[in-house]
Amino acid sequence: MKSYDIALTNKAERIWEKLDERTKERIREGIRRLVDYYNGKAEHLPDVKQLKGKYKGLFRLRVGDHRVIFDVIEERLIILIIEIVPRKSAYR
Repeated sequence: MKSYDIALTNKAERIWEKLDERTKERIREGIRRLVDYYNGKAEHLPDVKQLKGKYKGLFRLRVGDHRVIFDVIEERLIILIIEIVPRKSAYR
């Protein structure tokens, strides 16, 4: 059975460190649901969309007022978190 892991880019790690605890917990829960889906433990994909434009080929997970930009690296079973951004500046 597949088992996906989470990895963060350096940029995502820097952003993560600056978030308040409440926001971190909400994002943690959203990522947990995402991993459960990819690992076959959940039937429904959380609020995820494939992106266009400068983020073409990537995905976004909506968690409240934040967007988690990520990629799924199938051959390494990794969900790579690329960026965590507030909604108002997510797609600029």
